[in-house]
Amino acid sequence: MSGVAITGVGQTTYRRRHAERSSGELMQIAAEAAARDAGLELREIDAFVLGVAPDALCGVNCPEKSSFFLPVGRPVMRVNTGGTTGGAAFHLATTMVAAGEAHHVLAIGLERMGQAVTSQAVFNTIFDPIYEKDIALSTLTMAAMRASMLMQRYGYTAEHWATVAARNFRNARANPYAQVRREITVQEVKDSPLLAWPIHLYEACPMSEGACAVVVYDRPPEGRTAWVRGIGSYTDTYAMGDRTRRREGSLVDLLTLQLAARRAYQEAGLDDPPDRLRVVELHAPFSSAEAMAYPALGLCTAAGGPAFAEGTLDPQARVRVNPSGGPQPANPVSTTALVRIAECANQVRERAGKMQVDDADWAVATCQGGASQFSMAVVLAAARG
Repeated sequence: MSGVAITGVGQTTYRRRHAERSSGELMQIAAEAAARDAGLELREIDAFVLGVAPDALCGVNCPEKSSFFLPVGRPVMRVNTGGTTGGAAFHLATTMVAAGEAHHVLAIGLERMGQAVTSQAVFNTIFDPIYEKDIALSTLTMAAMRASMLMQRYGYTAEHWATVAARNFRNARANPYAQVRREITVQEVKDSPLLAWPIHLYEACPMSEGACAVVVYDRPPEGRTAWVRGIGSYTDTYAMGDRTRRREGSLVDLLTLQLAARRAYQEAGLDDPPDRLRVVELHAPFSSAEAMAYPALGLCTAAGGPAFAEGTLDPQARVRVNPSGGPQPANPVSTTALVRIAECANQVRERAGKMQVDDADWAVATCQGGASQFSMAVVLAAARG
C-alpha cells in the first residue's frame, strides 16, 4: 500500500444506547467531524463506504437509507463482515483510493445494537447449527473455552485476565468517547460476576452504540500524516472443530491474524517481529482474547505471552497496548474495528490528546470478526516510506 493516508477522524461517544439520536444523526456527527478534521466538506468527498451490521442486529431497516446527510450524486456502498465490518469498510475505502477510483473516500462504521431486541438471539446462532449445537457455543462460551486453553497450555492465570482488564479500564479514563470511564481495580474485576468460567463480567466488553468515520486521501496536506503502510486480511474455516488441533495453528493461535500481520508487515517494510512498533490497538472484546493476539502479531512467543501481558502494565513499555482502552470500555461491534484504526491514526498524527504515546511513529490495529475466523491487520506510520 503506498500513497494512501488517513487525514481525518471523527467519532461519537459510545453508550449502551443512543436513544436521543437516529442512525443518520450518529453517522452525520462522525462523518462531519472526520471531514472537518481532514480540512474538507462532505461535498468534496468522492465516495462513501458504510460498515453496518445486518438489520436484525442493528435494529434498523436498511440503515444505509439513513445517509440523508451525504451529498447527492456520490457512490455509497454498505459492507458487513461481523466484527471486522469497520475494518472491511476501511479496506474498501483504501482500495478505491489506491486504485485511482477516487481521491478521497470516507469510511463510516455504525452500531445500533441497543435498538435490536433480537441481538442476543442472533449471536446465539453464529456457530455451526449441526456439528456444534450440542455444546451450546456462543460468543461468550467460545471465549471462555479459549481462555481455559490458554491457561492450560501457556500458564496464564485468572490474575492475568483481571490485570489486563484493569489496565484497559485505567487507560480508558483518558478516552473522551469511552462508554466506561472509571478505574476498575484488579480485585473488582475478580469479584465481578462469573459469566462462564474463567471469564468475569469486567473481563468482557459492554454492549455499545455509536459511530466512527475516517477520511482516506491520496493527497494529504503538509504536516504529520497517518500513512497506510500495510494491510493484511485473511479468512479461516467456519467450524470451530476444524481449528481445535490442526497442525497449522490451534484455536488459540489465531492463524489468520498471524497471516494478516505478516502480510501487513511485509507491505510496510517492517521486520517480523516488528521492533519499530510503538502502539498496538487490539480488537479484543475479552481480556483473554487480547492475549491470543500478542504472539500472532509477533510481539512475543506463545509461551512468553504471560510475561508480555505483565510487561504491558508498564507505562514506559516499548509497545503500548490499547492506550484508548480497547473494546473492553466500549465495543460498538460493527464499528470497533474502525475505531482501532482511527485511534492508531490519531496516535501517529499526534492527535490523541491525553492518550498520546510518545514517539508513536508506527502503529498497528487489529480487526477480528465472524465466528472469530476473519482477521485484519493495518499498519500506519508517520512517514510515507
